Amino acid sequence: MFGEAISFVRRNLSFVCVVVAANCALVAFDDYSGGNKSNSAQFFVSLSFGFFIQNAILNGDGKVSNLTSGMRGFGGYIWKNLLIILVVIGIGIGAPVAFGAASLSRNAFLLLCLAVIAMILPLLLALVGTWPIAGIAGSKSGLSAAFSRGKRGLVPTFLRLFAGLFLPFIGALILMTAATSMSYTADSIFSDGKLNLIALAILVIC
Repeated sequence: MFGEAISFVRRNLSFVCVVVAANCALVAFDDYSGGNKSNSAQFFVSLSFGFFIQNAILNGDGKVSNLTSGMRGFGGYIWKNLLIILVVIGIGIGAPVAFGAASLSRNAFLLLCLAVIAMILPLLLALVGTWPIAGIAGSKSGLSAAFSRGKRGLVPTFLRLFAGLFLPFIGALILMTAATSMSYTADSIFSDGKLNLIALAILVIC
């Protein structure tokens, strides 16, 4: 998976740089304004990025080109992924509550919910992950067909997705922890009204 990611970045470097710059700008805006108003925009950028990756792989040689014409299946890809995310969040919160975890402290409850989500998200994507991308390939394949495909090779697919989704997140935490241990401020792009280059560099890497 890592090799495939490197290959895609190499073929689409300018496109990836634009996406990274856009996400960094959204995070910097939130940090500067002291809010979190751009979370939905970041999520939409990430989903759109995933769509163009899938489109490039399914309908071409792995290179993103002509963004305006290759939009077949875009609407279906977005709403199906949103539905998957909502189901994951519902299970991630509902399961701990059902087993009495609501009595835990706030931090412990949030940590437990994140742990459940970390397991459910790659599992659900491994089972029905081909459902959102069916429209890109021009197929009308439904949820049951995606589930049937997902059951085959479930364990290796789950492990690959778990690694691809959460190892970068863990790596980001390690970077921020290392920066903090060296007395660098890594959690704020702007510090005392000035641009924090260490935090900006970590953000770009993440």
